Amino acid sequence: MVYTESELIIPALKFLRKKPEGLNTTQLIRLLTNAMKPTGKDARIITGRRDTYFSQKVRNLTGSHRTLDRRRLATFESGISKITKKGLKYLEKSEPVLLSLEIQGFSKSVIRRQAEQDYSQIIIEEGTVDERTVEQRKRSAKLRKIAITEFKKGHGGKIFCETCRFDFSRAYGNHGKGFIEIHHTKPVHQVDLRGRRTKLPKALEEVVLLCSNCHRMVHRRKNMLSISELKSIIRNQN
Repeated sequence: MVYTESELIIPALKFLRKKPEGLNTTQLIRLLTNAMKPTGKDARIITGRRDTYFSQKVRNLTGSHRTLDRRRLATFESGISKITKKGLKYLEKSEPVLLSLEIQGFSKSVIRRQAEQDYSQIIIEEGTVDERTVEQRKRSAKLRKIAITEFKKGHGGKIFCETCRFDFSRAYGNHGKGFIEIHHTKPVHQVDLRGRRTKLPKALEEVVLLCSNCHRMVHRRKNMLSISELKSIIRNQN
């Protein structure tokens, strides 16, 4: 397997996280080589050099191209790389995403592409491990559009929260027109997101239109509330 330089960023940051005092490039090369076991071209010595193609890519992360330093994921001073706060946050964002994809059975090519993404922009729904990759967003957008269309058919062309009946367009006029959030009654991380074959009527039964407040309340506990439980809470308060 031949690795890209981008694919080495997360493994390198993991080793730097374990050594807050920092690692020199030689140490990082040794650790990554032992962990990732490069083969093929990556294991070959570059003509006229002492480095393999793999070790050169590691050098690019630190001293040569200073990739980690330029991205502010790690500093590189006096030959030592140290992880930064941004690097730690980057790992916090990326590790759950990649683990989720692996558990869900996505192909290695998909996982490799996601490993090269900027996880500062990944959306994580609070209360779940619903890391939304590009593929997941496409599926969610399609289901959201159909769910809203079907809801309008049964409610005079209007959309509002199914628990508290809050209507964004009524509260905010044109600015709120068409806005609503979609809640999956079955957490998305429990579903095989490679493309679970579910007929549309069944898929629509598993989504609910909620306002932002109700959506947050559903996910506030580790075990999310059911819609009936949330409705009961609202009735009791009123």
